[in-house]
Amino acid sequence: MRVGLFAIFLALLMNGSWASSPSPSATDAVKKLYRDYSWEATMIGGPGPWIGDAPKMVLEQYLDKDLAAIWLKSRTCTGSDCAVDWIGYDPLRDSMDPSGFYNVTVEATNDQHVVKVEMSGPYVPGQICKTEEDRRVRLTYSLQLTALGWRISDIQSAEHGSLKAALLKALSEH
Repeated sequence: MRVGLFAIFLALLMNGSWASSPSPSATDAVKKLYRDYSWEATMIGGPGPWIGDAPKMVLEQYLDKDLAAIWLKSRTCTGSDCAVDWIGYDPLRDSMDPSGFYNVTVEATNDQHVVKVEMSGPYVPGQICKTEEDRRVRLTYSLQLTALGWRISDIQSAEHGSLKAALLKALSEH
């Protein structure tokens, strides 16, 4: 009986029928980032630091080693002319203030290395006539498959351009 059960188990294993769940996609990696940092849109204090201040170990859960290194280095400043607000915006929401964003959608594209994110922004004083569509934030994530899974290598926005370029610029100004 044991030999028979072992043979069935071995056959299932060899046929792939007993495979573990499929490895997460690039889209899953971006969804995880937004799920883990959703609190930024609704509360001032949260379970951890703002993504801009996150430690290396946390950043490397989401970013590739190159972007994480640039991100961390751009926060280090020793001169008297350092930028006060790092790059000046929250790259996950392409905004100075992460609060109030809602209706976040994360979608795959035809390129497995590119993920599109859209979300609605909050009402902004002086923009009372803006439609819901005008307040949509659109981001393009570039990802690389690493030994640890999918990691973000850049975030592009119409407002701020490339996150990597902004961080490199902040570094050159220090």
